[in-house]
Parts: sequence; C-alpha cells; structure tokens
Amino acid sequence: MPHLKVTRLSVFLVLIASAPRILGAFFLPNTFGDAYVYIRDIGNLSTRIKAGTFALTDLYGFWLPLYQLISAAMNVFVGNGFYAGKIVAALFGIGACLLVYALTLKLTEHKFAALLGFLLIAFNPLHILNSTSALTDVPHAFLVLVSMYFVLKRSWIAAALFAALAGFTRVESWMFLALLPLIQLWKERRVSIPSILILLIPPVSWFYISWKATGDWLACFRARQQYHDWLLTQNPSLAHFSLPGVSKDVAMFISGADVAVLVSALLAAWLVLKKPLNRSQAKSTIMSADSRNIDSVLPLLLVFFAFFVLLLVAYLTHQQPIIFPRYGLILFSLGIPILAWTYLTITQRRPEWSRRILTTIIVLCALNWSAQFAGAVGELNRYSAQRTVADYLRDNVDTKSSAKIFCDEDTVKVLSGIPEERFLSSAGAPSDRESFVQFLNDRNAEYLIFAEADRSTPFELYRLGTEYNEPIGNYQSIRHAHSEFLRTDLHVYRRLR
Repeated sequence: MPHLKVTRLSVFLVLIASAPRILGAFFLPNTFGDAYVYIRDIGNLSTRIKAGTFALTDLYGFWLPLYQLISAAMNVFVGNGFYAGKIVAALFGIGACLLVYALTLKLTEHKFAALLGFLLIAFNPLHILNSTSALTDVPHAFLVLVSMYFVLKRSWIAAALFAALAGFTRVESWMFLALLPLIQLWKERRVSIPSILILLIPPVSWFYISWKATGDWLACFRARQQYHDWLLTQNPSLAHFSLPGVSKDVAMFISGADVAVLVSALLAAWLVLKKPLNRSQAKSTIMSADSRNIDSVLPLLLVFFAFFVLLLVAYLTHQQPIIFPRYGLILFSLGIPILAWTYLTITQRRPEWSRRILTTIIVLCALNWSAQFAGAVGELNRYSAQRTVADYLRDNVDTKSSAKIFCDEDTVKVLSGIPEERFLSSAGAPSDRESFVQFLNDRNAEYLIFAEADRSTPFELYRLGTEYNEPIGNYQSIRHAHSEFLRTDLHVYRRLR
C-alpha cells in the first residue's frame, strides 16, 4: 500500500470510504451467487488450516486462490466464513478508494481533483455493493491499482509484486507479464529481469497446483470450458448476438464502467496519440499535453484498454457470453484518474470550456449513480425473494432424508445451508416435459425450485403453466416468491405423496 501521511485529510478519507463498506459487510447481502461459493471455499480452507492438514493442492479450484486464502486466514480468528469473506472484500474496497485518490493526485498534482475522484468511487453504489460481497472484483482492482501506483513511481519490483498478487486473484492479470515489461521498456529503454521472473510466478504456480491436484496442468481451464459449453447448451440464445441482448450487455457494461470515464479514456488516448503529430504546436502552447505528464497517463491508458479489449474479445467470441455491471469496476477504478487528467488537460487548453465540460461530467455521473442505485435496490429485492425460498427449505426439508432437491438458483442453495450433494440442476436434465419429470422421479427429487429465467430447464419447458402455478407432472406448486423490481419470480414445487 502506498505511503500516505497521517493527516486529518487521510483520516477523513479512511472514515468516508470505511463507513458504507464496513457497515455493508454486516448488513448488506452478497450481490451475486458466486459469492456463496467463495464463502464455502473460505470455510473449507480455514478448517484445514486450523486442523493443520492444509496442503498446496487445497488451493486448487474453479478460481484462482489468493482472495480465498486471505479470507480463510482471517477466518481462523473470526470463526465465521460468511463475514470473513465480506470484511476482507470491504478492506480491499477501502484501499481501492484511497488508491484512486493517490493515483489521481500523482497524475494531476491537483488535490481538489483527487478529492473529487475519491468521492466518485467512495460513494459509487456498485463499488460499495461489490466491496461488501465475497467476490474478487474489488480485491483484484485494488491490487492492480497498487501496481499502477508503483509503475508511476518507477518502482518496478514493487509493481511486479502487486501485479503478481493480482495474477493470483484473477487470470486476466496474467497479461501484466507483457504489459509491465512493455511499459518499462518504453519509459527506460530496458527491462527488469527480476520483475519478469516475479510475474511468471502466478501462471507457473497455478499450472503446478493444477497438475499436482488433478494430474492435468490445464484442469482449471478445461473445467471452465466445460461450464462455458454447458451454459451455451442450456441457453442457445447466448451463442448468438441479438439486438436486445447486445443492448442489455452494453448497458450493463456502461453502468459499471461509467460513461464519463469511458469517454474521458477515449479522449485521453486521442490526446496521447496526437502528440507526435503536433510537436511543433505543442512547443508554443502555454500548457500543452506534455505538461500534463503524458508519460504518466500512458501506463494507465495502456492497462485500461488492455482490460477493455480483453473483455471485448471474450464477449465477441462468446467466451464471456453474459456481461454483468461488476465487470466494469476495474475500468471505473483505473479510469477515474484518467478522467481527472483529461478534464484538466482540455480545460488548460480551452479554459472557456471548463464549466460546460464539468457540468456534463457531473450530469453523466449523477445519471449513472441513479441507475446503479436503482439496480442496487433491485438486487436487494431479488435477495429478499431468494432468502424467502431458502428459509422455507431450511425449515421444511428433512435433513435425514436422501431425497433430492432440483434447484438452479445457487444463492438459494447456499442460503438454505443444505449440503451441495442434495441438489440437482439443469445440467444434464432432459429437454422435453415427459423425460424431465421422469428425470426428477428417478432421482428421488422431492422439491422442484426454479426461477422464471431462460437458463432454467423447467421454466423453458413449462413457461406457460407457471403463470397460474399449474402442476408439473406429479409436482404441486406450494410457494411463489416474487419481487417486482428487479422482477424476480421463484417457484417452489413439491412432489405429491
């Protein structure tokens, strides 16, 4: 973490960033079902650590392990994997806010701009929600921001260390193996060999852990591809682009990244690319782009667009067929310092534009904040419906029974506290009505739970019948959990005795 002088301002920044995130860790739900899988992994790891049976192969899983390992280490003392995971994410979220301030200040040397950038991320609804959820998006963004801070200081070993930690958190950061040497080569006409060796540690270690755990060094990626293939099989519409689908994905992405940040990054890239074509004019300009440290903003732009292009290519090739707003948080975090730099650069050249540009930025950010806030309320409503169904299962399912439960809602599964092996899902389920009911009966499924969503086999098969809670084979509707905004409908059916 970069050094910050302990002043009244730094204490103020910490308190402002901490209040919604620490409180949210205790009182807000996780925003995505994957969080509950992370919580399960945190609990398993901490149990092994406390028992003294922890082994390197315990780190193997569907996701890279650093966040889970840190949370598990905390959970050894906390004793509650649910809150340990959320608190660790909140601490990373607080750190990310402080780093946005530090990066903006270093890039612009303008304290007021840095403070505004800090407030923009500190009170961002999506960032707060994801900082209080047991997910890796915010911890990963924090590590990337620290790495970029040290890049601006030209501390290449430190930058490589934090980039490597990011590479132990999410696989996207393996691209720093190319990005950091490229940035150093451009700045200093040399490459640090120790930095490259440090950046090699995450991929090499993960291949070794995968091989040690499964005998296949690519096992994790094969599992991801199998899940991807299953997802497209269950949802053929995701394998093809449609105007409604693309429009929704673009809206989700823009909501997470913020349109003002995206536009400013494009403008900054244009200013940087324009520099070689405009050198003679720049010499006669009182405050040229050079005086705004193009050398400093270029590394941030390079990393910003590297993450942007990686997500875009994954989406266009259907490797990332669904876009969630949280995917844009890494760009939002990196882009706030770029937004401040772009505004100051343009207004130094065109002072008469200052008020209009600032007003435009405020309006765009306010609109995005409003959309995110509405989405956050919708997520809380969705969680309420999921909680209702999960509580019903917890209170009514016989824990001694061997009967199964068909459920495609991962959040409901985890909230219910029922072991994973008791559940069936759409994976491998037949795609016609008669065979589907037979599939449930053959596997002794007592409950059938599904949401009105295209990824659920029972909803696809019985789309018309669910509106009136009609029977599905020998299963009778017993409960319907509903939220109007964001609309969520969860149906609970039970087999007739």
